[in-house]
Amino acid sequence: MTAQTGRSEPPEQAYRLPRGGRIARGRLLRFTIDGRELTGHPGDTLASAMLANGLLESAPSLYRGRPRGIVSAGVEEPNALVRLPLAGCAESMLPATTVELFDGLSAQTLSGMGRLDPTPDPAVYDKKFVHTDVLVVGAGPAGLAAADAAARSGARVMLIDDQPEPGGSLLSTSGETVDGIPVADWIAQVTTRLEDAREAVLLRRTTAFGSYDDNYVLAVEKRTDHLGDEAPTGISRQRVWHIRARRVVLATGAHERPLVFSGNDRPGIMLASAVRTYVNRYAVAPGSRVVVATTNDSAYDTVADLHAHGIEVRAVVDSRPELSERAGEIAEATGLRILTGSAVVRSEGDGRITGCAIAALDEEAVPTDAEESLGCDLLAVSGGWSPVVHLHSQRQGRLRWDEAKAAFVPDGTVRDQQVAGAAGGTFGLGGCLAEGAAAGSAAAAAAGFATRDEPAPQAGTEHGPDSVRPLWLVPGPGEPHTWDTHFVDLQRDATVADVWRATGAGMRGVEHVKRYTSIGTANDQGKTSGVNAIGVIAAALAGSDGPASPGELGTTAPPTRR
Repeated sequence: MTAQTGRSEPPEQAYRLPRGGRIARGRLLRFTIDGRELTGHPGDTLASAMLANGLLESAPSLYRGRPRGIVSAGVEEPNALVRLPLAGCAESMLPATTVELFDGLSAQTLSGMGRLDPTPDPAVYDKKFVHTDVLVVGAGPAGLAAADAAARSGARVMLIDDQPEPGGSLLSTSGETVDGIPVADWIAQVTTRLEDAREAVLLRRTTAFGSYDDNYVLAVEKRTDHLGDEAPTGISRQRVWHIRARRVVLATGAHERPLVFSGNDRPGIMLASAVRTYVNRYAVAPGSRVVVATTNDSAYDTVADLHAHGIEVRAVVDSRPELSERAGEIAEATGLRILTGSAVVRSEGDGRITGCAIAALDEEAVPTDAEESLGCDLLAVSGGWSPVVHLHSQRQGRLRWDEAKAAFVPDGTVRDQQVAGAAGGTFGLGGCLAEGAAAGSAAAAAAGFATRDEPAPQAGTEHGPDSVRPLWLVPGPGEPHTWDTHFVDLQRDATVADVWRATGAGMRGVEHVKRYTSIGTANDQGKTSGVNAIGVIAAALAGSDGPASPGELGTTAPPTRR
């Protein structure tokens, strides 16, 4: 039986779309997941290959044994954790969304609990110390524009990114252009310029994990894991880079947040941006009948791409009371049903989602009594975006709550560092390109290099301002709730009920609630749950002696001295 449909076994890669994607369809890769032999292609991750073969479900949840499925398409994945032998020694707790597929890969799914392999690790590891004028972290649109602008000055430039190819969010788009050419061609042009530049270094599969005084940055490069048995001997498996930079540009992007409603943990509930990634980058249809639930405009790009690929969109459920400009464009172009001022209040199904209940919201964003049930096998959700500010915060960078964007964004600067693009709260492509180019040019100039006044790369389309109506938790209409199936942290199995118990016990600070509930302490470190947890805590304390908004409550980081 397949987790995708519940019917008889489909042919291999039955859910691979017939066109599109950045996979190499001409070569077949064989892999095994939980003893089942399947196939994929170069360019796949383990997660995308699983979805192409109809495997949506991962192992059950850690503490409650609830069915869980793939949620994301990147490092923020809370559910699909696997164990696989690498370089002769098994490694656990690897997100299937970040494991590159190779021929002969063999993996086991995990219920959020890994185990150490006592076998001695035969792999070789090394380190390297480098100095650079400009370090750019993140190779999305802002990072590519920054590195390109800095490199044109002749400065020594390092660009590091955790993906196997540069492009970031651009790899998940369809039909976008930059400077009048398709984004794939623009990425290729910038990449070629950087690789040809004498003083530029582009490191793929490299994650910056530490930022310290005087722009001392640590990063780890995965060098051979993606090669499997074809990995050459005598090459280190991983390398730790010790980087000292005159100037740093953080272009680390943002993570999309899920929504908190009853049964929001069922397999088949995925981030809207992840659905777009699987459709466009990996040519995979994670579902055939889709409901999209959103609090902002970004999910409409997913709606447009699903429609373009002939995948049925049953409805778009938008928390905002009126159609935004972008929503109106999509409604007019596709004729799809858009339910404004509404929210998903409950998922339905035994295991994988088979439907969801929709209700209108009143002025206080509380669902009304009338419900409508929609059948679906995929619910794509977008609760807003959280800038990836970890490296900024490690340097004692301040954050502030941006009410319009419903996000914590950098407040001020760290000495000799800049934040550009979505990491700073700028989510539109045009804005990311402009900020990246300006940051790269300014960093090179501050490092002592002459820069030319050149126009920033231009996005082909730019949507209007994005309005957000955040929903931190959605109660069912007209009924008392235990909140025991409203999940805040999927990896820790932590619910709104757990937050309620913490605040009822007298906890008032985010750090205290985190320690009491363990929210945000798993290996995903709260990438999808952290800001939602703050919103839920604020809701729990509203009307009492506590703060009434995430901005008043703050984050786990202690206040910095001025």
